[in-house]
Amino acid sequence: MVRLTGTEIFVRCTSSDGVPYQERYGRRDGVRLGGGRAELVTPELENAVLREEESVRRIDALFRRWKRDRDDLDALRSLRDAISDYLQDRVGG
Repeated sequence: MVRLTGTEIFVRCTSSDGVPYQERYGRRDGVRLGGGRAELVTPELENAVLREEESVRRIDALFRRWKRDRDDLDALRSLRDAISDYLQDRVGG
């Protein structure tokens, strides 16, 4: 990566004959701007970590929602479902 702006990522590349150039990618979706279609790739391990962090944040938010009103059965069900989904993903079942 060469430079990062609010909306773009600039990546330094080298052509087959050794000439350096830059490609621009959108930060929102990682798709190359201009030219043929290309995307930045996030390694699968990083994707898995991001999914797990998102699940944990969701569980935390649902717990805090339920804790504010422990009589809220919908909040408790949502928390139970989120925990169940998280555990199912972890066990692989």
